[in-house]
Amino acid sequence: MVCRDYNCAMTTIILVLATLATALVSGVFSMAGGMILMGVFGFMLSVPAAMVLHGVAQSASNGSRVWLYRHDIRWSILVPYSAGAALVLLLFSLVILVPPIGLVFLLIGLFPFVSLKLPASLDLNIERGPVAFICGVMVTLAQMLAGASGPILDVFYVRSTLNRRQVLGTKAITQTLGHLLKLGYYGALLGAGATTGELPAWILPATVAAAIAGNVMASFVVARISDHQFTSIGRRLVQVIGMVFIGKGIWELSGW
Repeated sequence: MVCRDYNCAMTTIILVLATLATALVSGVFSMAGGMILMGVFGFMLSVPAAMVLHGVAQSASNGSRVWLYRHDIRWSILVPYSAGAALVLLLFSLVILVPPIGLVFLLIGLFPFVSLKLPASLDLNIERGPVAFICGVMVTLAQMLAGASGPILDVFYVRSTLNRRQVLGTKAITQTLGHLLKLGYYGALLGAGATTGELPAWILPATVAAAIAGNVMASFVVARISDHQFTSIGRRLVQVIGMVFIGKGIWELSGW
């Protein structure tokens, strides 16, 4: 598809600028950006197209953070996490499922508040192998249903001993894997004809470039904030965004 009218061109520009802005947010706080971006894409595209473009943008965004913080990654977490993620992909491959956009918005909005209600007695430390496996299942399930999973993933880092650079790098490698799986699943649906011609060809490299640029910009901010600011500001931000998406999800599902 090639944009041949003003509306198409403006929509594409908005999608690319949203990718840049949310990559900056994610690059600073390691949360919230993916939620915002999925919401923007969901407003403007069908669910499969939104999932594909979000997968491309977030794979590039998280992938660039993998490179930026490659020396701080806890690689031991990746094996059990990947096993859990692969299990979810297998289940989705057996039962082809495309959630309605209202459910996508509602789930994105609920995740931050569900994570706060989990009992404090749960020792969900992602540095433990079985917990990393459970994390892989839960986070990938959230990504496949809602496109974003940051608030769920955050729960598994609360009790870890990782500093902000280790959190950024380790979350980036696991999130990159999840978004690639989502991209493969919904990309196959698009290829099978679920939605065609919705995304201009040049928007994919444009979103990749915007995502990488946002993370490079964010790395300069990360170097100037404290671990306390990193945690507290990000959590407040993600809860405010969650309330907005809950309202939008209820609106869409009610058919008003």
